[in-house]
Amino acid sequence: MINNQNKNKVFLAIIAILLIANIAILAFFLQKKGSQDKQGGRTDRKTFIANFLKNEIGFNQQQLSQYDTLSSRHREKISKLFENARNNKNEQFKQLLAGNFSDSVISVVAENSSAAQKLMEIRMFTHIKSIRQLCTPEQLPKYDSLFIKVFSRRGDSRKKSAK
Repeated sequence: MINNQNKNKVFLAIIAILLIANIAILAFFLQKKGSQDKQGGRTDRKTFIANFLKNEIGFNQQQLSQYDTLSSRHREKISKLFENARNNKNEQFKQLLAGNFSDSVISVVAENSSAAQKLMEIRMFTHIKSIRQLCTPEQLPKYDSLFIKVFSRRGDSRKKSAK
């Protein structure tokens, strides 16, 4: 009997140690991924596009400076929209619950959500247009043909990596 109690204590201790080790490893990887996202996400994209504009389109220093200003303003506007979208999710769920998930409430919530998405898309397209307006007449054909290809390729690579 004492032998079984000792075995149970040993097994519980081993399980506890393994559980703590798993939690520590998980926390380590999540923390590492989070810091990479914060450091690499927007900055890398901005740097990537700036290098593309300089090397492929032929932007000069003045154009790159103007792009930097546009990009910073755009990032502020878009981040506010994303923040609002995150905050609105809770309100949408409350609205769905209050309406007992009726078809009409679902439709209203979906329309509000699509309006917010439409505004984000409009801001993004306007930003691309603003960058295009920085181009000289000689740079426009390169911008029009290459910029869209680069964006569509980056989207394709994200889809492949998500699979």
